Amino acid sequence: MTARIVVLLATRNGQRWLPEQMASILNQQHVDVRVVALDDESTDGTVGWIDNLAANDPRVTRLATESASGSSAANFFRLITRAEVADGELIAFADQDDVWMPGKLARQARLIAENGVDGVSSNVTSFTPDGTRTLIRKDHPQRRFDYLLQSPGPGSTFLITRRLFDLVRLQLREHPDIAARIDYHDSFMYVVARARQWRWLIDPEPTVDYRQHQHNVIGANVGVASAVARLRLIGARWHRRQAIAMCELAIGIAREPLKGDLQRIHALLTTSGVHARLRLARHAGDFRRRARDRMVIAALMVSGVW
Repeated sequence: MTARIVVLLATRNGQRWLPEQMASILNQQHVDVRVVALDDESTDGTVGWIDNLAANDPRVTRLATESASGSSAANFFRLITRAEVADGELIAFADQDDVWMPGKLARQARLIAENGVDGVSSNVTSFTPDGTRTLIRKDHPQRRFDYLLQSPGPGSTFLITRRLFDLVRLQLREHPDIAARIDYHDSFMYVVARARQWRWLIDPEPTVDYRQHQHNVIGANVGVASAVARLRLIGARWHRRQAIAMCELAIGIAREPLKGDLQRIHALLTTSGVHARLRLARHAGDFRRRARDRMVIAALMVSGVW
């Protein structure tokens, strides 16, 4: 059967990129696709452009904007809680400025069906205005607690099942305080899936051209400037605060014995001192998928920088 997929699109001042992005979504091969958009008080004509498209294509719907959300993640969280999803539909998530490969959704729907997983994400190819293209790998082997410190790829590469979508929506409604502390919707969804011990597949095939520009909420983590920016966030304890919030989300979902293990990790994350740092660093192999990253995070934990 042809897969039926609803794409949730969050926008804010993205009119310059939307024609290319929406064409790449609506022209997906071998799937039945529709788009539900929610704008975050754009001032550049984005709303008018979407409304014009919706008037000419019944596959496109825009939800009414209630007020400014405050962040991209908050806008996606609103979209997840408000969008109507039909029985049997799979759910994808779109940024406003990327370009999808023509077979993205069909490939991911097949991977879900063939592998019995609840979520699929993938590698991406970043591209810059000067034409530079770089493969961004996200498909290093998953680790036991990698979901506390990293996502499995940009949210624009995600395709998830209805049961995972329903669980994500339930967590957003029941724990808005935790959701308010997590800055990326993709990380939130990955935590929900893995904490429930539902399977997730990271596809090595790039499915999205990931546009890099000065207005990116988060970039591709390539180059010296990106590394410096992330070190500043680490030094400001942003990464640690995100890990604590995601650990608390996971604890509320997990069952024993995983719940007990997460509670012990949470105790280390929220405790200062050399002993706690050393014990936390021993888990570095569980936190990051790439070997180099595991060594770096262990050193940062031991030194007290992280």
